[in-house]
Amino acid sequence: MTSKYGYSEEGLKHYTACRANGPIVVDGRLDEAAWRLADRSPRFEDLEEPGRPALFDTRAAVLWDDDYMYVGFWVEDPDVRATYTERDSMICEENDVEVFIAGEDTYYEFELNALGTIMERFYVWQDAYVEAGYSAIPEFDLQGTRLVDTLGGTKTGHAHPRGRRWAFREWDMPGMKWAVHVDGTINDPTDRDRGWTAEIAFPWQGLKHLADGRSLPAREGDTWRMDFSRFQWIDEGGFRTCPGWAWNSHGIYDSHIPDRFSVIHFTERVVGGEARGATGSREEVASDEGANGDGSREEGGRNGQ
Repeated sequence: MTSKYGYSEEGLKHYTACRANGPIVVDGRLDEAAWRLADRSPRFEDLEEPGRPALFDTRAAVLWDDDYMYVGFWVEDPDVRATYTERDSMICEENDVEVFIAGEDTYYEFELNALGTIMERFYVWQDAYVEAGYSAIPEFDLQGTRLVDTLGGTKTGHAHPRGRRWAFREWDMPGMKWAVHVDGTINDPTDRDRGWTAEIAFPWQGLKHLADGRSLPAREGDTWRMDFSRFQWIDEGGFRTCPGWAWNSHGIYDSHIPDRFSVIHFTERVVGGEARGATGSREEVASDEGANGDGSREEGGRNGQ
């Protein structure tokens, strides 16, 4: 089976995102009961080669409530490194985790390093820019003051059969929260780190340009296409390489292929418990115990909002 634009849909991963069972504090630690109960993705696989596991264990999970969609990452890394501190730097030039969220004619990119520095981009397919009404939205005005670029020319690394995309490089999702927690000592090669965790809260109302009529917040049975990935620079015999690892392999070294994004199904079922009743009440499940079992608190709490 293939997508509209000819990409194979074989092996697409499906995941069911449950409601959180209580408040989530975005501190990067992923230590609430909801995260402990949430199903985690399989170990990420090579972005280009399906079924080839990532060198370092990397997993993700998704939760949600009435206000946010939450994404958590668990990242194994024996030598945690990050240098970029300026927002909207090219975070992909160093080790990072990434989230892509797709609409029918748009998609959004989020990148995050272990210092808690982020990069955001919003993309609109050029064939739909006028027809789908994006040209009439002030924040997507090509003649405005925002920096706009083109992605996907035939001679670039992001060519797609659909064509080019307008890349809004200064677009920021309003109300988003994020944080990281490093289990080790960042930028210190003299010791061995365990890795880092990342926590992002995407506000439902910030997804309005991607919703295409879907409910915000989600409803039972809604599906969204999302991509979760990690890029890791590795020194091999004097050469630097940067393999990409993702929840769902793309079969090519290119994250910008919504046809290969994973399928996230949203359910009203509370994580670890029962579905919400018609009254909107929900059964309480495991209580929040606070800290991780290993008690790690070496570095972390780098927050943004």
